[in-house]
Amino acid sequence: MDTILHYIRQYAETQPDVPAVCELRKKATYREYWDNIRRMASALRNTGVQKGDHVVLRCTQNIDYLTIFSALQYIQALVVPVEKSASPERISEIGSRVDARWLISDKEAEDMTLIKQKDLVEQAKKSDVLDLELPDSDSRSMLLFTTGTTGASKGVVVLHRNDVGIAGNVIHGTSMKKGNVEIIPMPLNHSFGIRRYQSDMVNGGTVCLMDGMVFIGTLWKLVEIYGATSMAISPASLGMIFHLSGDRIADYADRFDYIQIGSAPLAENDKERLLRLLPHTRLYNFYGSSEAGCACILEFSGNGNKPGCIGRPTVNSVVRFTDDDGNVIENGSPENPALLSWGGSIVMEGYYNDPELTSEILVDGFVRTRDLAYLDEDGDCILVGRADDVINYGGSKISPAEIEDLALGYTHIDDVAYSSVADPITGELPVILIVQKDGYDESEFEQFLADRLESYKLPRKYIYVENIPKTFKGSVLRKEVRKLAEQYA
Repeated sequence: MDTILHYIRQYAETQPDVPAVCELRKKATYREYWDNIRRMASALRNTGVQKGDHVVLRCTQNIDYLTIFSALQYIQALVVPVEKSASPERISEIGSRVDARWLISDKEAEDMTLIKQKDLVEQAKKSDVLDLELPDSDSRSMLLFTTGTTGASKGVVVLHRNDVGIAGNVIHGTSMKKGNVEIIPMPLNHSFGIRRYQSDMVNGGTVCLMDGMVFIGTLWKLVEIYGATSMAISPASLGMIFHLSGDRIADYADRFDYIQIGSAPLAENDKERLLRLLPHTRLYNFYGSSEAGCACILEFSGNGNKPGCIGRPTVNSVVRFTDDDGNVIENGSPENPALLSWGGSIVMEGYYNDPELTSEILVDGFVRTRDLAYLDEDGDCILVGRADDVINYGGSKISPAEIEDLALGYTHIDDVAYSSVADPITGELPVILIVQKDGYDESEFEQFLADRLESYKLPRKYIYVENIPKTFKGSVLRKEVRKLAEQYA
């Protein structure tokens, strides 16, 4: 079918009494949800919102938000979701960049007409359903703002066929069953949260909404009340579950069919703990972006032990490997990894009002990344690292992340970063920065690495530091590490 709305309408007819969206104290069946979307569409029209208008919508992480979101799509206005905590200045900036006429929020922002969400909700209750033709697959679904690795904010124009294609990837990649009941505490203005909701709508399942993990008791109540069978969470959310509830998740080991984790790297100790507590639950991580969602998915409770493995390309994804000049390379190899590109129905229309960046990233229908990877003999995609991060030591390419993951297996290291310094002969000379623990022995550590690495990957210098520069999410700040390495070496 063409859009997520087509599926909601179909299930309103074929399974009208099945819950579509739920909160702790509120729910809507598919019939109720579809009627509420059409009543909200009528309220929006009466307020003045028309087809083609650009509307900034502040996320409130509840059923009302999803109803407004879907109603905007129904009348074919372009919805621009923004995070709940966004400042008026940030909302004004986004509104200006996307030519937004309307703002649905509780607070005003410059140059947009404010519609208060609570007023809209009350008006919708008194409105009749609005019957319209549904949008087609090639029309615009939403405009997602993403930060990206450069830190530059970009507006990603998403089509309805992208939504359906990505939903198919999630459903197929997780082996989602009919009747799935999924808890989603992730922000519904970001690609992770909204796309997991959309997947359940395509599958005819039930979405249980939470506003983060601060009130952890809500999670367990949702599990009990609605019989949740899955969750879509971030590594930070998983950390909160462990911090606030200990090992309680093990009480539901026979209830959860799967858990999917995304948006940031998963700490190895949390991964091992989850595997131990939920031995019969399928556990997934995924690779993708706002530009091309859920391109790869990995069941790390299965074959997830390969270093750098991000899983296999999903059902609606087409993987392509190229060199720096854009020439296609057959699958790459461990010795010569290549740049990843993604095609298929998951690929965005482009960046809003930025044809130059669009033409740079979107080439021949493929979204180009700066990730180096290859397909192994099993068809798994092995990520070597960012092209800008990979170290070229005399013509041999080395992934810092691979060395760091391995080095952290040595008991007496607290943290580590692999980098390089300039060298007149080889171009770059590999070095390693180490935060020691008690009992550390350099000779022993050298032997530990030598037993596990090819000789060209071994660091040529060992540098001892107090801490490793990282982002608030725990990612290594490569440029800062390189500066430290040059300073000490």
